[in-house]
Amino acid sequence: MEKTERQDGEEMNRQCIAGFMAVVSAASVLTPITAEASSNYSMRKKVVVAAGIMRETSDDSAPVTRAQFAEMLVKASTLRSSVSGDNNVSVFADVDRNSEYASYIRVAAEQGWMSGYLGGNFRPDQPVTMQEAVGAVLMLLGYTDEDFSGNIMSNRMAKATYLELDDGIGKAAANSLDRYDCVNLFYNLLKTNKKEYEGQEETSSTVYASVLDFSLTSDGEINPLEALESKLKGPYAMADRTLAGILPFSTSKASFYLDGESASRDDIEEEAVVIYYNSATRAVYGYSESGNGQRGATEGELEAVYYSSSDVMIPTSIVVDGTEYELATSDMQFAFSVYGELEIGDTITVIWENKNSSDSEDEDSLEYQLIDYID
Repeated sequence: MEKTERQDGEEMNRQCIAGFMAVVSAASVLTPITAEASSNYSMRKKVVVAAGIMRETSDDSAPVTRAQFAEMLVKASTLRSSVSGDNNVSVFADVDRNSEYASYIRVAAEQGWMSGYLGGNFRPDQPVTMQEAVGAVLMLLGYTDEDFSGNIMSNRMAKATYLELDDGIGKAAANSLDRYDCVNLFYNLLKTNKKEYEGQEETSSTVYASVLDFSLTSDGEINPLEALESKLKGPYAMADRTLAGILPFSTSKASFYLDGESASRDDIEEEAVVIYYNSATRAVYGYSESGNGQRGATEGELEAVYYSSSDVMIPTSIVVDGTEYELATSDMQFAFSVYGELEIGDTITVIWENKNSSDSEDEDSLEYQLIDYID
């Protein structure tokens, strides 16, 4: 009976292994983001970009147009998955139906987050102002015009200050916003309570971040890992393949990272052994043979599987081309156990992490942990 229960449990693990591996892999490969995110600007930007709200760029001083802000609003909302920049729809005379922003502008206007001007124009290239941005963000939180008596514009600005939506911005109502300002605005939005929870302590279930399946860390900052885990796809072997043959989106607007560092498409195709990607953010994460000594990927022959002396059913490590890798998670242990499908002599690609510090000079002391694999 005990043996049957164990087999049933292992069979359940077999059925769930793919999903669980994706979770483990995502948390491991997203090097630019840490679970205990600080509130400094660099981390705020990584969170907002990783969330898919804003596109990656090196020019944070660039002004944000009304068209660009409309896209950010939609991507920060529950409508993000139903709108595409390729939908050729426009409801304003000065917005080309073939514009990449046309659908976002239409949704932002339909939801009342942004409005047009007399004559049926939207003025897509005009910089967005602080008061326009604040009004739109307050609506995402659930506020309406009925919540502001008297001077609506002035009271909206006062509410934004009360909720600390303007933290790190420092712009007057009529001032235009740049990308730096928008990073701060949307990060502040994520960690602000929705209208129905105003005045209560911020928790993962009360803040706006919950709309996008994000949660708060123990220090009250945004933890993007839980949301990104389920959206990261991979690993995919790059051997004899191109990015165009793997990715479901164009690489023209994608962001690339190789071994945790910003890279180019050519870098990925020339050096990456495996890749992961996130369709929502159009981010591609590649890992090379060297992995900069920290995290990488290696293709080779499975030469040995080692077991614990106390439990011969649970493998503790494997050897691929002479290098030993620790099996630290239950899904990796299952994959290389007698219940898995891998056998000695199989050619596999392993994604590994160096458990030692990056400044270690003794190569003989390096210890590697298996993160994922491709058979």
